[in-house]
Parts: sequence; structure tokens; C-alpha cells
Amino acid sequence: MRYIGLDIGDGESAVALLEENSVIEPVIQPIDGTGSIISVVGMAGTEVRVGEKALLDRKVVHLRSRFKSRYLNSLDAEKDIERFAFGIKKALEKDDPELFGKDTYVTVGCPAGWKQTDRERYADIMRKAGFGNVHIVSESRAAFFYARYAQGLNVAPELLNKTTLVVDIGSSTTDFAYIINGRESDIGTFGDVSLGGGLIEACMLKKALHRSPDREQIEAVFNESTSWKNRCEIVARRLKEQYFLSEEHWRTTPCVASETIYYDEPVKLRFELNDDIMADIISTPLPELNGTTFLECLSDLLRHASNCTKDNPPLLVILTGGASRMGFFQKACQEEFPNAQIIICPEPEYSIAKGLAYAGRVDKQLEDFYTDIDEYLRGNEIPNLVNESLEWLTVPMASVLSGRIINDVALDALDKWRDGEIRTIEDMEAPIRKGTEALLKNLDEVEGVKPVVNEWCRRLFLKLQPRIDDICHAHNVDRTSMTLNAVHSMDGPDKLNLRLEARFFSSINYIVTAGLSAALCGGGSVALIFEGIWGLLIGAIIGLVVAFLGKGAVNKAVNRLDMPKTLRKLVGGSLRRSLSGNKQRKAIEEELIKTMRKEEFTDRLVKDISSSLEQQIVEMARSVEMPIVQ
Repeated sequence: MRYIGLDIGDGESAVALLEENSVIEPVIQPIDGTGSIISVVGMAGTEVRVGEKALLDRKVVHLRSRFKSRYLNSLDAEKDIERFAFGIKKALEKDDPELFGKDTYVTVGCPAGWKQTDRERYADIMRKAGFGNVHIVSESRAAFFYARYAQGLNVAPELLNKTTLVVDIGSSTTDFAYIINGRESDIGTFGDVSLGGGLIEACMLKKALHRSPDREQIEAVFNESTSWKNRCEIVARRLKEQYFLSEEHWRTTPCVASETIYYDEPVKLRFELNDDIMADIISTPLPELNGTTFLECLSDLLRHASNCTKDNPPLLVILTGGASRMGFFQKACQEEFPNAQIIICPEPEYSIAKGLAYAGRVDKQLEDFYTDIDEYLRGNEIPNLVNESLEWLTVPMASVLSGRIINDVALDALDKWRDGEIRTIEDMEAPIRKGTEALLKNLDEVEGVKPVVNEWCRRLFLKLQPRIDDICHAHNVDRTSMTLNAVHSMDGPDKLNLRLEARFFSSINYIVTAGLSAALCGGGSVALIFEGIWGLLIGAIIGLVVAFLGKGAVNKAVNRLDMPKTLRKLVGGSLRRSLSGNKQRKAIEEELIKTMRKEEFTDRLVKDISSSLEQQIVEMARSVEMPIVQ
């Protein structure tokens, strides 16, 4: 599989290629002999021209630039983008005809501020240009991937796994990606779809035109020929880039450029930049920004990003995009995030394309990972293992519950009978039944139940984990993101994943309560009230009383006898000790195990626990978006 990252910028564009198992950075693909090309497109007859060829070929008509910034507001921009993308594809295929074969995964960048509908429409444009089933990824997310995997930045991995803010400023937009623990946060990606370096270039052109003695003549040309206006804007862009590459140098050396416009007659337009001119440009109210200045809009946007991330401020701020070289932009970021380490991409014109290639490889691995997880969940492996593990739950659960039923329910009823609060032994039936039902309905609060469930989960997870680990290994997914097994707690012994534990308790609580309560109340084909647990308890008490009073008293129906209080006190202690004995507890335990082994109980338990577990595995799988092992 080959992964292509296509970064179509408003000012410049680039393409990067990453091989499936490559350990080196994505390789920038030359387009007509150059790494990044100017984002301009035109027509020479029926042929599409892009980049320098479009700019320098005087036969080219309908020269268009800055089409990406017009995309949201102009249908004409869609055709320009389609032609430009088509031209890039054709230029690349000249060098490698098989570049866009069936084993190629193409990822195209877009501003973070674009809505889903805008992204889908953009993907349609790319498909029309011949790129097939393309995948759209926010450019700020791509910048994070570049920072994570690129070797040139030398960013400490532990820093990238903390809070990171990526700021991507291009020709038309400024985008942010907020990353926590290697994953995009709930805030995710956001930005401004109108603030970009292209505004500075447009302002440079206006000021150059205002200073020109041939202003009226040039304005007339621009009104008739959009191509010449685009060419002059590109001259301004190149001068701006040259200026910001070394602002210190241009403080003592004139930074100038010019373009000769050949229309009715040649006329020259001169551009100039220095500190004062740039300060004036970024402090001039712009209609594109609703009358605010570039600097004010930038400050507001950075302040908004700071407010969005104030609960967990970024420790690392990564600056990328062609306009990230602007000194005042870097200074504004440092001032807004004084406690963060500021990293500037060394080749911002290539970083997004490379990041998109990385994103493509990660996303394809995730797609394959999700497919395997889905196939695993559709099979019977989880229900079978849950079913096989039920003995680890039912036997110890019955042991705990038998003790609790005797100690928390039966003995309490016996004490009330001894104290005269309950009239006869037979009258103990109702409070024992009611107390047992109440006990089961709050199963997770019963002493001794949680350790049983935790141990069962632990043993079950140990059975399930190897298959999940195999899937993670096959797709280079970090296995710690998919761990079911107990996780170490610094506070004491190992503790289970609490989210899973809560789900298991919810299902077990419902099923055990429903199943045993029905059995105790005579539901279905079982009548434990008279045949099972309650019968055992009442039978034991009656037997103990008969043994104490003698067989002659049985004829007077001891179980319905309203005994004197003194007699109850006399036999109460002996009855309590005998009822607490191991024999009685063992008999109740066996009845509980018999009930929990019934098919209607096990089927419901397997179904509900498997469903809860599968849902949790899906949630964990969806959360592994970023931490892919490379």
C-alpha cells in the first residue's frame, strides 16, 4: 500500500508519498520538476496548466489563483480546484504512471473550520479530478501527525503525549488541533476560515497599486484581465515569503520586486517591503475581516484558542503552514502561550503534505483494525468464553449470597421472632422473602460480591485479551489502548478497568436479581420459597425447635405455635447457632447454584455480559485514533 498526502494550499501545494513499511519520512513528489508549486491553474487551449507552467506560459488564459479561499463562497472555485487537482495528477503520472493504482490511499487536506458538508463536496471534486476514493483530513490534524513522526523536529515523545496545540496558518485559513494524551480532544479541531497570509499579499498589491504612477492604467488591466491581477498577487506572495525568511537581513537591504504587465502596452508595477510597511499592512482594517486588522483578528483567534484549552493548557505549541514564518505571528503565539514550548516546522511548505501521508497510513491501519474487531465481535468467541467462565462466577457468588441470606436476612427474622416481634415461626416467611429480595436488588452493595465479580472479570479478561492483542499487533495499534486486564493501581492491589466493571455490575445485578427473585417467589417452574431456600430455613428452625421441645410437641403444630417469650429466649440462642452452621449454609448455597445454572439464567447472563463487553471493546477501539505504533 502506498499513501499519498495531497496538500492543496491557497498559496502553494505539495504532494508526499509514504510506502507501507517505510521507516523514513514521506518523500515529496516533484511536480513539473519542483517540490512545491504555486497554486495557480490556467488553460492553454484544451490543456490544463498548473504552477509555474501556468504562470509563465503567455498562451495560458483564465489564470486562477487563491481558489481554495473562494471555495466556500463561490461555485466557480470548484471548477478551478478540480482543474488544478487534475493538473497535479497528470504531472505526477508523467513520472510514475502507476502512482495512483488500486493500492494507493490518497489523503487530501482541508481547513479545520470546514463543515462536514463542505468536506464531502470537496471529496467529490477530488473524485471528479480522477483521484478515486479520497479521504479528507483536517490540515491541523495532519500537522500533528507530522510533528509526531517526523524526524526533523526532534520533539520529545513524552511531550507529544501530553497537551499539544497545533497552529496551522496558511494563505487562506488558520487552523488549530488540540491534542491530549496523543488524541484529539472533545474540542478537536477548530479555526478561522478567513484569516491567512493571502490577505497580506492582497494588501501588498493594493498598496503597490496605490503608490504606482500608472495606477489607473493598471487598474484598467486588472478589470479586464483577472490573469494579470493573479500574476501580480503571486509576485507579492513571493516577496512576502522572501521577506519573512530573513527579516533581519531586510532591515538594511531593500526588499523589492516588480512585474512588467504586458497588455495594451508594457507597464511596470513595483513592490516593496520593510518593517514599517509590514507594520502598516497588519494594522490596516480589512474589509475581508469585517473592518478589523490582521493583527487584531490574529490576537482574537489565539485568545479564543487559549480560552478553549484553559482547563488543560498546551505544553507544546507547533506552528506550521506557509505563513508560520512570519515573525509577528510567532511572537503573538509565544505571548499567548508563555508556558508552552514553541516548535516551528522547518519546512512548513511540506509539513502538511507529509502529515497527510502519515494520517493516511494511520487511518488505513485503523480501518483494517476496525474491520478485524468487527469480525471478531460478530463471531461466537466472546459468548462462548463468557459461558465457559460462568462457573467462576456462580459458585463463589452462591457462597457469598448464602452467607449473606443467613446473616443479613434469616438471623434477623429469627431475632425478631425471639423478641416477639414475629408471632410464629411460620410468620417468618414474609420478612425472609422480602429481605432476600431487597438483598438481591442491591447486589453490588452486598459485602463480598465485588471481589467475586472482580476476580471473575479478571480471569475472563485473561482469556479474551490474547485475541485482542493479536488484532492490535497485526495493525500496529498500541495494545495498552485495548487492555481489558487489570491495571495496576499505586494505591494498592490491581484494580479492574472501572468502566468495564460498572457495565458488568449493571448486567449482573439485573440478571441475578431477576433470576433469583423469580425463583424465590415461585416464578417459572421453581418455587424456592416453599421448596428451596426459605423452606430450608424454616424447616431447619422447626426441626431445631422440635428437637429442643420433644416430639410430643409436634402434634400441636410447632411451626404455628405462638410461644411464650421466655421459651423463645430459652431456645433462641441454640437456634441461632445451629442456623449459622455450615450445613445450613451449604444447603442454601447448593440451591443458589442450581438456580444460576438453569438455562434461562445462563442464557440471559451470557447475552447481556457479551453485549456489554462487545460495546466496551468497540468504544475502546474508537478511542485509539492517534496512538498508532510506528
